[in-house]
Amino acid sequence: MAADTAATLYRQCRDKPSTAAQRDCYPDVVRRSEIELVTAEKKARAHMMELEKISEGSRSMHPVLAFDKAARTFRVFRDAESNRVLASYGSGNGGDLAASGTAIKMNIARARLLSGEAAAR
Repeated sequence: MAADTAATLYRQCRDKPSTAAQRDCYPDVVRRSEIELVTAEKKARAHMMELEKISEGSRSMHPVLAFDKAARTFRVFRDAESNRVLASYGSGNGGDLAASGTAIKMNIARARLLSGEAAAR
């Protein structure tokens, strides 16, 4: 399972035949998506640190501080959005799965965004 990406695991989990089976695998997918996000963030932050070292113009813009603030803000937004999705289900069944799915999709999207930015440089 460790070799599969969060996106692959999410599709496999989402396609399970029952919500009980989905509930069993979603926590692993959340963890995997968080690992991928942290890995992408570490690489992007390292790039910002290098940029700050070599570029006088960039140094004055504080790229590392800006990145750290964006990372914290992303997590706050992701958690708020997941809570919003959960609340939108009221007491209905499936809210926990939808909230987990929101966090997973947002983690995957952010990791891809950060990885894509690094590849473009």
